[in-house]
Amino acid sequence: MEPQLFTDGIGRITVIGGVVRLDMVTYSPNETDANGRPRQVFTQRIVMGTDAFLRSSEKIVEIVQQLTQAIKAQAKPAQAPAPQPVRPAAAAPAPAPTPVAQPPTPRGEPPYVTGPLFPAAPPEQPPKAPFP
Repeated sequence: MEPQLFTDGIGRITVIGGVVRLDMVTYSPNETDANGRPRQVFTQRIVMGTDAFLRSSEKIVEIVQQLTQAIKAQAKPAQAPAPQPVRPAAAAPAPAPTPVAQPPTPRGEPPYVTGPLFPAAPPEQPPKAPFP
């Protein structure tokens, strides 16, 4: 398994000499602020060039839009079903649809690799200029 990094967020972003530094923070298990809430502490830094940072920020914006749409779709109030006409007593009810079995996810491959929130990666494109 590849190493993973957990973070509660980005504490600071610094750009120096064409290099972007993202300081990752987590909530301390034993340090608190003046209000008694867990204090954010620096854990690791991600360092990348400005062109890589700009490409990364585009991907983040795409995911934010997809998550926003998914949340809005879930938050819509359920509409009451339209009244159904009364059927004669002799009519038999329609059979319930049978669920379609989904193929199992291959072992070692996460189920969220593609889908509405995680679409398949587009073909490689040449890098964009960092500034117009």
